Amino acid sequence: MNVGEESEYYFKAYLLKQKKEKLSDTIFGKIHQLSDDGNLVELEWKNEAELFLEKFKIQKLIDTLGIKKSKSNSKADIKINQISYSLKEISAGKPAIVNHTPRHGFEYACAHIGSSIVTLDKIIELYWELRLNGTITEDTKISHVDCPFRLYRDYLKPIIEYFLFTGTGSKISNFPAMKILEINNYKKLPDKIKIIERDDYFDQVWNKLVFSVRSKGMPNKYTEADDITYDKKHGSIAKWTKEIDGKYKGALHIRV
Repeated sequence: MNVGEESEYYFKAYLLKQKKEKLSDTIFGKIHQLSDDGNLVELEWKNEAELFLEKFKIQKLIDTLGIKKSKSNSKADIKINQISYSLKEISAGKPAIVNHTPRHGFEYACAHIGSSIVTLDKIIELYWELRLNGTITEDTKISHVDCPFRLYRDYLKPIIEYFLFTGTGSKISNFPAMKILEINNYKKLPDKIKIIERDDYFDQVWNKLVFSVRSKGMPNKYTEADDITYDKKHGSIAKWTKEIDGKYKGALHIRV
């Protein structure tokens, strides 16, 4: 279990306690409803979990309260008083905005928001040109003068917001997010919680974004033409893919 997962479990347990105690001075006001894409709406705080909350015994909290982790295709991790939030535990390192996704996933996203992928194709083409001639490395920071993504802020904003709040590269989320809930070390709750509005989050992270094209996220059978999935997606995936050091790299990853 990584720190981000620990934070999610702990935060849900923490809120169950606040709901039980009917506190009115939380950042959310009085909590009268909690839910997630699992069973949180059915759970109640149990007093025997108090020690585990104080001692940060995450597995004990899970076992005692029955908390579940949100599914990977859910954009929201928790809904509090009818507002759905995507949790970002920033003390865990560098939160991902878009996990390793090949071109066909961005095609899906662009089709949903009504944007052309042709511009992104041109950016990726330039990325490979700069990467192969040594101007940039695999990870390219938006703050770097040679970053091929840095001049496309307005174009990239709706694409990135789609992946943050709406869906994945293959489907619209059944549990979309409305806002970002940033936690800076779950062990310091309640002081380190910050609510960020949808319209504000992109502006806050833009200058911190890092883009890379990697092998992780590529289809296992990318080179096997007899695979049905390969036949349907290969033409799209190939447009972004280069073979480097014996690996096919064509999945775009975006992180803070």
